[in-house]
Amino acid sequence: MPHQNNSPDVNKQVVRRFVEECWNKGNLNKAPELLANQIRFHDPVFPNLNPGIQNIKNHIETCRKAFPDLKFTIDDTIAERNEVVVHWTAHGTHKGPFLGMEPTNRKVAIDGTSIYRLEGSIIAEAHANWNLATMMAQLGVIEVPKELRAEAKQEPRQEVKTRA
Repeated sequence: MPHQNNSPDVNKQVVRRFVEECWNKGNLNKAPELLANQIRFHDPVFPNLNPGIQNIKNHIETCRKAFPDLKFTIDDTIAERNEVVVHWTAHGTHKGPFLGMEPTNRKVAIDGTSIYRLEGSIIAEAHANWNLATMMAQLGVIEVPKELRAEAKQEPRQEVKTRA
């Protein structure tokens, strides 16, 4: 029997609960209420993340160990049919190893977008998109090219002389 889809508003609530309980509070005991057993999680930063609720729980735990004060703020949410799109900002302090980077004790603020597909009232699939280079620059592990730095001053334009 196929899963019946909830209203977009109910789906938004499920996703918000997942972000708040699992990511923000680290309450992974709530995961079975919110995630399908064989949930698939797609994130280009973590290409080898295998399907399954335990793998997602391990992933969240690893991220929270690296950034113990990790907090996701949902900036915007759009829902239609069985999908929920969330634009988020994550804040945290790098206190543990993460993707081979030793702790820097620096704070980061990263924004990204996640798309969740629900089956019934649980999340069956998630796609995340965020910029690892932005985080690495904030951690001081890579240097941002001068042209891209906020403090870089724009060079004045050369005036084009016209004949009168």
